[in-house]
Amino acid sequence: MKLEQELKSTKPMPARQRATLNILFTASWLDCTMTRQLRPFGLTPPQYNILRILNGSAPKGLSVLDIKSRMLDRSSNVSRLVEKLRLADLAERVPHGKDRRMVVVTISEKGKKMLADIEQARFMDGNEVVAPKLSEAELLELAHLLDKFRE
Repeated sequence: MKLEQELKSTKPMPARQRATLNILFTASWLDCTMTRQLRPFGLTPPQYNILRILNGSAPKGLSVLDIKSRMLDRSSNVSRLVEKLRLADLAERVPHGKDRRMVVVTISEKGKKMLADIEQARFMDGNEVVAPKLSEAELLELAHLLDKFRE
């Protein structure tokens, strides 16, 4: 559906405004879609993002600051999110060997299993959720244009 129909707008928009609003609207739509798909697993999109980041750094682990620097939404309260994951036994906090003030966060076996279950459920499968009507070439072009947009 066109943006104007979604926003119930009858006035034409300048191209830059339309592009910006379309990106914001699409980001919100994707966030809602992700939230719905993660609900059965008891995770929010930022918690899922942290689990993926920790899984990618396994077995080494990362500090909370390193996690925050890799987050999609860097305004998230990473310490609070990590604590929720720890309480759910999906992540572990390990004291740093040399600096007692620093804590390294790692993904637990239960967290790895959760990610595998989410993947098994075809979370955000490109063929069904993310741009099902776009070809591989169009998806690459879209990614390129979004990168260019942020330059």
